[in-house]
Amino acid sequence: MKVLVYGAGVIGGQLVHALSVSGNDVTVVARGAWKETLEKEGLRIHHYIQNKDTVDYLRIIDKPDDGYYDIAFAVMQYRQMEAILDDLAKLNSPIVVLTGNNLSVSEMEDRILNVSKTPKSVLFGFGSTAGTRENGRLNTVHAGDGKLTVGKAHENASEEEKTLMKNLFKGSRLSLSFCDNMDAWLKYHAAFILPVVYLSYKTECDLKRSTREDRKLLLDAVGDAYHLLMELAYPVRPEGDEKTLEPGLSNLIVRLVIYLMCKTEIGALCTTEHCRHAPKEMEDLDESFQKLSKERADFPMPCFDKLRQMMPSWDKIRQTYTNSKNVKKITEY
Repeated sequence: MKVLVYGAGVIGGQLVHALSVSGNDVTVVARGAWKETLEKEGLRIHHYIQNKDTVDYLRIIDKPDDGYYDIAFAVMQYRQMEAILDDLAKLNSPIVVLTGNNLSVSEMEDRILNVSKTPKSVLFGFGSTAGTRENGRLNTVHAGDGKLTVGKAHENASEEEKTLMKNLFKGSRLSLSFCDNMDAWLKYHAAFILPVVYLSYKTECDLKRSTREDRKLLLDAVGDAYHLLMELAYPVRPEGDEKTLEPGLSNLIVRLVIYLMCKTEIGALCTTEHCRHAPKEMEDLDESFQKLSKERADFPMPCFDKLRQMMPSWDKIRQTYTNSKNVKKITEY
């Protein structure tokens, strides 16, 4: 199948690799020095867990063309996605998948459908891949060939759309799962991620410095955010995920995951590296979640608010991590 991928940073690059392994005809939209690197050297990825290197040679363009694509993926940072919505709406493709953190699902879907002159299906996805870009190469952390959760904003994808998605990745080891409410899924994902972000900045992006009390506060902060979303009538997605907040095996597992995230190199690649190199996206997520929480301003979130207040101001964070001489790596979608 013919596939267009808008953005080939860490998550987009791993998605491109899985699509290429499956034998699809993949075109990538990239710009500047990264475009030149991809054209000259191919998409080079070091897969950290698998300890292997791959190179994919692709068609690279600097802006969307008029060609037909069976499906198009946009893999961008949250607010960057807003800048390309009109381009996505004008694509000659029946399906567009917006992939990444997103707390403006309905607004982005409406924008694309209102601008598009042809029928279009808008899906939303999240790729569970982390890592960095350094010296013209991606260093990625993932299981198999990655994991992609995908679905429509507030309903199931059609059977035809599900079949197409499955066929796209048929030759790869990418784990594909479908969700019937990606708006809720992405909001609960942000509810879990933001306390991790706050603790990352509190510890100057060195979670190994976190204490047992810090990690307990983190999980309690996640609980506050989950309960806010439930109070706002967002269905829990993944379904049953609230059990991680209750005593039992699921809670023990999530505590272990948080510990490993804080104390291992893989955990750093999955969390603090992105906080270090994408402070603007983290600030945008925080701003959007704060706006959401004002819908129930009276709802108590003591642990969430306490942890958020323990990190530096966003002005200080931007000064520290934007264009810092100490930042040699680039994390980008």
